[in-house]
Amino acid sequence: MTPPTTPETAHYLVASRGETPGHGLVSVGVAEEVVGTRLLAPADQLSCIALHPTRRVVYATAGRGTPGRLLAWRLDDDATTVLTDVPSADDELEPCHVAVDPRARYVAVANYTSSEIALWRVDRHGRPTGPPVRVPLVGSGPDPQRQEAAHPHQIHLVDGGERMVVTDLGADLIREFAVQFDGDVMSSVDEIAVTRVPAGTGPRHLVWLADGRVAVSGELTSTLLVGRLGGGWHVLESTRERGVVTGRTNRNYPGDIALSPGGEYVYLANRGYDTVSIFDVRAEVPVLVTEIHATVAWPQHLLVEPDRLLVAGWDTSAIARFTLVDGLPRDVRHLPVDSPGWILRASL
Repeated sequence: MTPPTTPETAHYLVASRGETPGHGLVSVGVAEEVVGTRLLAPADQLSCIALHPTRRVVYATAGRGTPGRLLAWRLDDDATTVLTDVPSADDELEPCHVAVDPRARYVAVANYTSSEIALWRVDRHGRPTGPPVRVPLVGSGPDPQRQEAAHPHQIHLVDGGERMVVTDLGADLIREFAVQFDGDVMSSVDEIAVTRVPAGTGPRHLVWLADGRVAVSGELTSTLLVGRLGGGWHVLESTRERGVVTGRTNRNYPGDIALSPGGEYVYLANRGYDTVSIFDVRAEVPVLVTEIHATVAWPQHLLVEPDRLLVAGWDTSAIARFTLVDGLPRDVRHLPVDSPGWILRASL
């Protein structure tokens, strides 16, 4: 007789965005039909979370309309220990992204309001230490409400952490920086290249395609851009939807973007119409093949697993967990989480 098997449990870490008790870093476990949640650490307006490459340490950006913070926690079996809680910048109100060097030498924060990137050295315990290296950004765009200054929105650390790629929503730029080290000490951070996108695009997030191209969400023009850094762009509308946009704004704002497990599709979250558009990116010119309802409101973040697509519905207080069949979303299940804004897969 074959003994019964224990269903595999999927563990996630979620940034629960809000200012009331119960918001912060949340653990979510999913097994069969059972969903369990636990608040690991309270925090106000947790916007992005990232994991140390080898240690049980979580980094986060926090703050929206209040002084922004860089946070770091060590996750123990029965407790969560605060390692770092420092201002992300003197005048920062909305830090929006944190990225971790794959060699664990530093973490980088995109300070949206104060137009700068800040990089902290990470010690052997995973703790951000010392005064950060601050990289001010200058620029603007034609949208007077959203592009009055440079606004970095996402950071990619590539080439083993030696190169930093930043989407600047405010200046319509994708910026590249060389991060130089003298031994383990960061010696300089220098801008080495910029790639312009069409004026008013507002590049928010990007994802790398298998052939070296990038796909970029154009938040302010509701577009998808596909091309090479330093080269031209193919620009497509991000949605087939038309008409009145309901919810928190009267515009559709494409947000997060992700690559399918096989690399053939790009998923793009439309915040406003509350859909996920799926583009085939195998050819030079991408094609919008289908668009699904996200089943949650204000799809803020996407997480792709080998057989799942997770969509964080900030305004629904739920995560939509779609089954992927040949890269295309099918059946969906909802995980109740208060105001989810970012999702990571993690072993706890």
